[in-house]
Amino acid sequence: MNEQPRRDGSVTFLRAELQTGLLFASLAEQASEQDKIDRTLENARRAYLSVRRFMGKVPLSGAEAAELSEKLGELESRLQMLYSS
Repeated sequence: MNEQPRRDGSVTFLRAELQTGLLFASLAEQASEQDKIDRTLENARRAYLSVRRFMGKVPLSGAEAAELSEKLGELESRLQMLYSS
């Protein structure tokens, strides 16, 4: 059985989850109501944890690993900033 389509789907999922997390982080940064900040921040955190959980289970090329690690680092930094403010 060819594992390439599954691997490609997994990489697409990781990219989409990171983009979603970064979007929620942006929404949290722009929100003015605390309940909206809390909700969007929690959604960004869930996306971050999901990528952390699955990233090590997907065989990635060097370029894919670098790309995903960079975006994951960006999301982590933004989450740390948001949680500390």
